[in-house]
Amino acid sequence: MNNPVKHNNTIDINAATRGLLLRMGNTWFEQDELWQAVDVYLKIIEEYPDSEESEAAQSSLMSISRGYEQDGLLRLSLNVLERIEQAMTTTV
Repeated sequence: MNNPVKHNNTIDINAATRGLLLRMGNTWFEQDELWQAVDVYLKIIEEYPDSEESEAAQSSLMSISRGYEQDGLLRLSLNVLERIEQAMTTTV
């Protein structure tokens, strides 16, 4: 994960924001607040599609989807997958 990069004594706000959003999503995920985590991860994918944080968010979303599937919550699993697809096509 990128740290905010200083350029001529200024902070890269995009890097700081991406990092903060990923930490927020991970915190929600760890607290089993999955829908909050999903929303944050999708925001990262939509707003910062080519970032390392976007790749990490996609991986976490796939873990959430697999977890729902393993729990027999197939509709929730499919919903997460559909939302990933929608977020990724929104950015193209």
